[in-house]
Amino acid sequence: MKGSYILLLELSESQYIPVGQLGILYFTEGFYAYVGSALNGLETRINRHFRQNKKHHWHIDYLFDWADIYEAVLIPGEGRLECILAQALNEELPCIRGFGSSDCHCPGHLLYAANKEKLNAHVANTLTKLGITCYYQHVSTSNAAELQPKF
Repeated sequence: MKGSYILLLELSESQYIPVGQLGILYFTEGFYAYVGSALNGLETRINRHFRQNKKHHWHIDYLFDWADIYEAVLIPGEGRLECILAQALNEELPCIRGFGSSDCHCPGHLLYAANKEKLNAHVANTLTKLGITCYYQHVSTSNAAELQPKF
């Protein structure tokens, strides 16, 4: 199944993090939304993101060494919605420039909010405004290693 997704993350303390070709970036303590697509398999991509000790392939893989995912928003479908979603979320949330957007012209696919409720509400409101049907998967330490999206 193809689709797009939004991963909601928490970074518990501000820190400098090396992010591949982007170099060392400063990340402020808080909450982040990462927007991606999986046109070769949504379940496979999401499950890869939850695996530990994986090779760093995408920018987000570097952040996973420091941040915890608390929610996965799964959007099954044929189209690539990641740029539309990232740009819509960026209307109210600042993005980390260049993060996750090396293959497009977006400013960035990682967005920041100091407040968890603000991030969650903005993601939900944006999806509603765009008329996008999605599925939420709450992530806990007990199911993160073997996440099975429920469609």
